[in-house]
Amino acid sequence: MLIFKFWHVLTAASAVFAASWIESNTVWYDTDGQKIQAHGGGIVQRGDNFYWVGHSSNNNPTVMMYSSTDLLNWKNLGTQASSVTGIWRPKIAKPNGSFWLYGQQDRYVLSLKSANMVGGYQPSAKVHLPPSGYTYSDTGMFYDEDTQTWFLLTSADHNTVQINRINSDGTVGDRVSTLTGGAYEAPGIFKADGIYFLIVSGKTGYRANPNKVFWAASISGPWKGGTDIAPPDQKTYGSQNTFELTIKGSKQTAHIYMGDAWDSKGSTASNYVWLPMAVDSNRKTVTLQHYAKWKIDVKTGEVTTG
Repeated sequence: MLIFKFWHVLTAASAVFAASWIESNTVWYDTDGQKIQAHGGGIVQRGDNFYWVGHSSNNNPTVMMYSSTDLLNWKNLGTQASSVTGIWRPKIAKPNGSFWLYGQQDRYVLSLKSANMVGGYQPSAKVHLPPSGYTYSDTGMFYDEDTQTWFLLTSADHNTVQINRINSDGTVGDRVSTLTGGAYEAPGIFKADGIYFLIVSGKTGYRANPNKVFWAASISGPWKGGTDIAPPDQKTYGSQNTFELTIKGSKQTAHIYMGDAWDSKGSTASNYVWLPMAVDSNRKTVTLQHYAKWKIDVKTGEVTTG
């Protein structure tokens, strides 16, 4: 009887930390029952595993990584660069035989390098990219059909979103495209039916605003549009863009919006908003599908709502 009760308690405790649905703007826990800390992040898929890298929520953030096979249950893989703090919005890439992390530190672009996907990242370079006089705030990453990686940056002082190539040696190359004419940040790109869609937020600090989408037939632009991805009064359902994840399933391709639901200070009380996107490549529109509960079959690409 004691063994049965002990097993029952363990089973009940384990169930607490097993997620069945994606529920936006609620507290998300890892498989150990700790609140997930991976803000401003992005996801890379390798085989059956998804790796989510982001920064912790505090005034001196560190790079955290989690892994999952279903986008629901996330295992904490720990701090990825123990010697580095104060890095914001980290993203991961593999332009050569090594793994690289890129983020913003002190308005510069910081790159870190490791021989492995998980752990051991060491600073490689802290650079100021041209044009001269620009400093950088939010960063993003786009993987174009697994053949080319693009680094997205927003100027902290010139209201410019720019797209730079990640070179094969891991350095950040020349910029190939810019979006000007508005105060934008938090960029992310995905591609559907040959059209590139660029999602950005306005510059309102940790206060949510209506995020917008621009489109182009080429990564080099020109970028057109600027329509809302959700009803303006909903302010992107209380979130700010960070990354767009594409799942190419056996039955359909799904595009997922990943956003941060910041509190007023970007602290540990901040949460996440992930939602599937309805994409109309002919009309060049992207609309968030606001479900209270949903999940995706990562094998087929099919979305189920609760």
